[in-house]
Amino acid sequence: MRSIFAVLLSSLAVLCALFVLISEDRSTPSSSELIQREKTSDAGDRLVQAIMLQRQRRSDYSKAPNSDQIIKAQLVLKNDGIYSGPVDGKMSQGTREAIRSFQQSHELNVTGAIDDDTARELGLQQQ
Repeated sequence: MRSIFAVLLSSLAVLCALFVLISEDRSTPSSSELIQREKTSDAGDRLVQAIMLQRQRRSDYSKAPNSDQIIKAQLVLKNDGIYSGPVDGKMSQGTREAIRSFQQSHELNVTGAIDDDTARELGLQQQ
């Protein structure tokens, strides 16, 4: 599904770029044409931002903790009395809430995710 979305988004970006290139008039633009070009430029900027955000999210997924790391985190949080759910290696809402609580109590950035700082504090990574 993500690959289909990426292809569609890429195709849309190409079409948008072609539209801008084709509709560009080389003569002196009127004020209404300038406004239209600004709108087109803003839409292009938003499209580029959306593509960059999508790529960033994809790269963030590669850093997502695996089930073994989640199990270890759940065990540590359970032993600390922060987590009371099942130790199943799934990033459930209860696991996220326990991680947020742990992060807050250890003065970490509260994300609800097992980032590098949280993993170190949990003892999942070497300091």
